[in-house]
Amino acid sequence: MLRYFFLTLTLVIAAVVTLAGFRGQTSTEPPIQIFPDMKVQPKYVAQHESNFYADGRAARQPVEGTVPQGYTLAGIYSTNAASNSRVAQGVAGFGNSTDYFSTGKIGENYGDGLPIEVSLPVIERGRQRFNINCAICHGATGAGNGIVKQYGLITVASLQEARILTMPDGQIFNTITHGKNTMGAYGSNIAVEDRWAIITYLRALQRSQNGKLEDLGDAARNDLEKQTSLKQ
Repeated sequence: MLRYFFLTLTLVIAAVVTLAGFRGQTSTEPPIQIFPDMKVQPKYVAQHESNFYADGRAARQPVEGTVPQGYTLAGIYSTNAASNSRVAQGVAGFGNSTDYFSTGKIGENYGDGLPIEVSLPVIERGRQRFNINCAICHGATGAGNGIVKQYGLITVASLQEARILTMPDGQIFNTITHGKNTMGAYGSNIAVEDRWAIITYLRALQRSQNGKLEDLGDAARNDLEKQTSLKQ
C-alpha cells in the first residue's frame, strides 16, 4: 500500500511542477496559456496601433452626427425626466443640466438656498427619502448613530455638527450626489428634486435639535415655560 501511495504522490508532484512551472524564474520563451482566449482576444485596445488601417491607428473617427452621451443634437445637455417623486417641481429626475437646481453649484462655487418651494408635502417627502437612504448611517435624528455604526462603520458624520449646520445647501446637495469619504454617491439612486426634499427635511431636523427658546412665538414660549414650571 505504501508503494502505491508514494508512487501516486510522486506523480501528483510531477504534474503540479509541470503545469505550474518554477515560479519566479524568467524565460525568453512565450508563456504556455491553457486558455488563451481569456487574454488574447480578436480586438483592438484603446490608444493602440493597428496594422489594418492605413493611418496605423485602431481608433476610428465617430460616425457623422454622433454626439456625446447626455447631450442633444443642439450641443446642450439633455434631461432624463425619470422620477418617482410625487412632489416634482419643474425640471426633475436625473438630468445632466449644469444649473444650480441640478448641481448645487453656481459657477465654480457652492450655492446656498433651496431652489424649490418648501411645503409640508415636500418636507414629508424628504422625511421619507431621508429615512430610506440616510438614516441607516446618520440616524433618525441625524446624530450619526445609525444602525451601521453598531456593525463597525465608525466614520459616520453627525449632521448636527456646527460645520454641517452652516454648510451651504448646494454643498450638501453635491455630497448627496457624488458622496464623500466613506459615503457613497446617491446621484444615481435619488432623483434631483428628492435630493432637495431631503435637504429641506434635514434643515427642519437640524432646527428641531438646535432650537432656542427665543425661536418660539410668544404664545408657544409662554406655554412651554408654564409646562416647565409645573414639572419643577
